[in-house]
Amino acid sequence: MKTKKYKKKIILKFLKETKRLGIKKSDNILLAISGGGDSIAMAILSKNLPNRKAIAYIDHKLRKESKEEKQFVADLAKKLKMPFFSRSFDVVKFAKKNKMSIEDAARECRYRKLAEISRRHNFGKILTAHTLTDNIETIFVKILRGGGINSFYGISERTKLFGRKIVRALLWITRQDLRKFLKSSDFAYLTDKSNYNPKFLRNRIRGKIIPVFRKNFGNFEKRFREISRQAKELREFLETEKKKISKSRRQLDINRYLSYNKFVRKSFLAEFLEGKANSETVEKIDRFLRQGKTGSFSLRGFDFVIREKTGAKKGK
Repeated sequence: MKTKKYKKKIILKFLKETKRLGIKKSDNILLAISGGGDSIAMAILSKNLPNRKAIAYIDHKLRKESKEEKQFVADLAKKLKMPFFSRSFDVVKFAKKNKMSIEDAARECRYRKLAEISRRHNFGKILTAHTLTDNIETIFVKILRGGGINSFYGISERTKLFGRKIVRALLWITRQDLRKFLKSSDFAYLTDKSNYNPKFLRNRIRGKIIPVFRKNFGNFEKRFREISRQAKELREFLETEKKKISKSRRQLDINRYLSYNKFVRKSFLAEFLEGKANSETVEKIDRFLRQGKTGSFSLRGFDFVIREKTGAKKGK
């Protein structure tokens, strides 16, 4: 009875969250499924949504097991009576060409292909299986990479990538609790061995840092959820201010920018630069703007140029 009660509780919470995040009955939803426990749980939960749904698997060509994983996810789609779509992408080649880390390249390739599928088959929204645990890991990544406080919201609940709406309806539940739900549903899932490879920062956080917090601070997830909430509120404030400070999405009104206090300036600047600059670079750009210096900063994906007469501008 306890198992049934727990399962029902998770399903109802999931349905509530999808509604809160703007998913309507008329929305066509594409589920990003990897075969891992989190995404399998999301697929099972999504079975309770009345929407038109399909499952998508993206092969990054990073591991020899991907062929078996693809078949596993295809079998799941058949079992859940959902259409199945798949795409592949050479992440290593893409990463080298664009001078990106494997992690960043894999993320970009994955969303590119998901967007491609959703566009071709008329799916307005893409659901991903990011959990509260993923969010905590992301906050640690941002701290260790020198991100600003306004970036500590971690993973956005809703965003738009490559012209498609992305919804993350599992950011309220930990990976451990999602596994309990999965166990109660009696569905198998795959374990990606690359998730334990210590060469990736996120994996070191997952394997070394998170367990220490979990062992010594029982309620630490709740604390991080609060940090995420406060950072999100700061980001929302900055988004509002962006309309006042930015002459356009690409150009900055320096005089207005300089009228704000140092904390707001730098927090805003980090947002304006789309998270492509760490705190050290943001500090340097802010100093240039305050001192009236001109210069160019090469960031990931674009250059930020400060000109004496025309102001600061983003460009390719």
